[in-house]
Amino acid sequence: MNVIQALTELYNSEPSESVYKELARRILTNLDDMKKVTIYDVAELTDSSRTTVWRLVQKLGYESFSDFRHSLQTAASSYVYYNRMVKRKKTTEASTLIHEIGANIEKSLSLYTDSINEELLEELVDELYSASHVHFYFPLRLFSIYSLQQNLWKTGKDSDYDCLVPEMLNSIDSLDKNSIVFINTIEFTETIDMTNVFEKLATKKCKVWHTGNAESQFLKYATRQLMCSESGPTEWMIAVECFILTISEYYRAKYIDKK
Repeated sequence: MNVIQALTELYNSEPSESVYKELARRILTNLDDMKKVTIYDVAELTDSSRTTVWRLVQKLGYESFSDFRHSLQTAASSYVYYNRMVKRKKTTEASTLIHEIGANIEKSLSLYTDSINEELLEELVDELYSASHVHFYFPLRLFSIYSLQQNLWKTGKDSDYDCLVPEMLNSIDSLDKNSIVFINTIEFTETIDMTNVFEKLATKKCKVWHTGNAESQFLKYATRQLMCSESGPTEWMIAVECFILTISEYYRAKYIDKK
């Protein structure tokens, strides 16, 4: 998760009275002023204390302010590369963009149908039902995961959904060898390194279902590789929503509705 995504996620998840919510908001609405900053500058620009800024940096998963500053400077200076789901040259004309999104939907359908079959679906829902804990570590919020979480809770499963590294690391403490972690990493140069998350999961000996980049450096930790492809972000996101929704609906049909 890049720094802008992380700040946005924190802003959306913090209660309205949280000092971190307000600090994140001020940073996000003043990105152009964040190109060359010190911790003193951030504190002054956001009317916060240096201690509050440092605690925010820790909550976002950075080990030092310099790491956070580097990510923030990169994001502020090169926003043209951030939050982009479609290649820039495909977005300059309305007709071109509409055609490109349509083509991505067609690719999503192919990715979805190539990634799941009846046998795999049966295996996945049975493993989920047998698990003691089912956690989701994704760098973004997906409707389909909320749907699956509700069905897991209905059958008495402990479930957690985390998007920030510190939350993931805390969540791992409750896992055991009968747990399943469905995890995705979007690995760009600005993404926070998740090596410590995977290493901690390995110590727990739980099952790791990895989805995302087919060339991920973390595939070696995976018990299952699901929807691992070299697809672009738009087609992958559409396909993975359908993939997880399929699991959710079949899990409900098999273990909730039939009871």
